[in-house]
Amino acid sequence: MIALNKNLKVNSLQEKIKDIQNVENQLPGIIIIRELDSFKPVFISKRGLKFIGCDLKQVWGEEHPLYNSFFRNEDIDDFEEQIKILTQPKKKDPEIHFFQQIWSSKLEDWFWHNCSAKLFHIDPSGPEYLITIANPIDQLTHIPKKMNRLVAENVFFKQNLEKFILLGKREKEVLSLVAVGKSSAEIADELHISFDTVNTHRTNIKEKLKIKSTYGFTQYAQAFDLI
Repeated sequence: MIALNKNLKVNSLQEKIKDIQNVENQLPGIIIIRELDSFKPVFISKRGLKFIGCDLKQVWGEEHPLYNSFFRNEDIDDFEEQIKILTQPKKKDPEIHFFQQIWSSKLEDWFWHNCSAKLFHIDPSGPEYLITIANPIDQLTHIPKKMNRLVAENVFFKQNLEKFILLGKREKEVLSLVAVGKSSAEIADELHISFDTVNTHRTNIKEKLKIKSTYGFTQYAQAFDLI
């Protein structure tokens, strides 16, 4: 990404995009250039358009809005947070790295990509532009499965945070111990409280979190880093 920008002319946006078009076949992955504020794409490489299965106008049109059709919503929040790094004045030529799922219309499935992004063009009288290069991750490796698990935990975290913060300190301790398979008697002994108190905590936790099984305890403990 950095070497690529060194070879670009310091000219207009369209001239820079033309430079990218001249070398896009030599570059790996999918190249996307978009407005920083609106995320509206102004260029997607031929490889990228072929992968998602439509042209640039369709990507941003009503029928195929970019982030609704080709990117998972749960990935976008993290991506938007990282983009803020690029606009920090103290950072010199900053670059961010993240994992992103991209939808392939041809294969009808989501595929993980390892992405790098940085500022591409700054126009004092107009918007700033971001360039992203997304390289596909081998679907046969363990990484996609791990990413899927992390995404699932992230979604669970966001959906259940309001319920989780209702728990007290002792209830969180009981939750974490139940999640790792401790019995009520073992928990009572470890926390130096009575057996009945442990069961009361377990009942209260189930009511607050709306869970019905030990698996529910494990889900919360993993998502909120209690185990």
